[in-house]
Amino acid sequence: MSRSGIVALAGLLPLLALAQADYPNTSAMGSMVDRNAAWYRQCLGVQNVEPPARELPPAGALHALRQCGAEDRYYDTRARAGATPAQWEQVRHCAYAESNATVLMMLYANGYGVSRNYDLAVKYACSVPAAPAEMDGRVAHLNERMLHHEARPFDQCDDITSGLMGGRCAAIQDRLDSKERGARLAALMKAWQPGQQAAAARLQQALEQFASLRADRETDMSGTLRAALAIEAHGVELDLFAHDVQDAEKGKLPRYSEQQYQQLDKKLNQVYQRLMQLPHKDGEPGFGYSTVTKEGVQVTQRAWLAYRDAWVALGAARYPGVAPHAWKALLTQRRIEQLEEFGS
Repeated sequence: MSRSGIVALAGLLPLLALAQADYPNTSAMGSMVDRNAAWYRQCLGVQNVEPPARELPPAGALHALRQCGAEDRYYDTRARAGATPAQWEQVRHCAYAESNATVLMMLYANGYGVSRNYDLAVKYACSVPAAPAEMDGRVAHLNERMLHHEARPFDQCDDITSGLMGGRCAAIQDRLDSKERGARLAALMKAWQPGQQAAAARLQQALEQFASLRADRETDMSGTLRAALAIEAHGVELDLFAHDVQDAEKGKLPRYSEQQYQQLDKKLNQVYQRLMQLPHKDGEPGFGYSTVTKEGVQVTQRAWLAYRDAWVALGAARYPGVAPHAWKALLTQRRIEQLEEFGS
């Protein structure tokens, strides 16, 4: 695409989105747009606003910038302390090369690497397919920020109303959390002995299997927020693991007795068997009216047992002063709480 082609595309984006809005089957907006709506009229008012030519990427750089991952670059740069104008320029050029209106909206709303420009931010907001209520809230939010500056960065996830965007925003946050969590764990484990690092790697594999099954098989997928809830369930397990490792490295180790573990293990078996014996309601395969099934719990329970045993193995390698039953008790207490949710 030529440099002039980018300018032309930048001008057409909102027109395309607004034209699609009249056809529910070709737009994420989902219903006929009220042409008298304030956001619609404002979108029409900014459709001819153009970005300064100096802020567009050089024509020769366009090919190299294809599939550059503008959204990931944006959030990674925002998370970086002291991001430079040159780094933000790379994000902006990538966003223009990909015609990523969402990233351009956030760049101009926040003034990252550019002068803050709310007309351009609204223009690109109008180019992002959205439910009418979501579009209305987003444009109104930008108007409010134009009048009253907010310290908190403007984000595409501020004004969402749909389950689809809920899942997308959860995925964005999960990716950022995963990077931060991974960096913390890598720093903690870099001085460990090879055998300890190997045990930790096996544990993290078992953790990923268990966390994935918790998300896929033990999360109710019947609602519109199912994607966000599944991502959250997966992230919770990874956060707990990171928290446990951090605590252990600080000397905050589990101190359960053998008797306490035996009591917890007995209770776990009772809760599990009670779940397996629950009758289905109205012929539904899940617990209550959820999508979580006995088979799903069984599969996840096997993965949990492998995860528990992998924790015991890491404990023996890294924290030999802690008895195996103490690790088992810590994890069993949590597992009981998880399983009890399905029987309520």
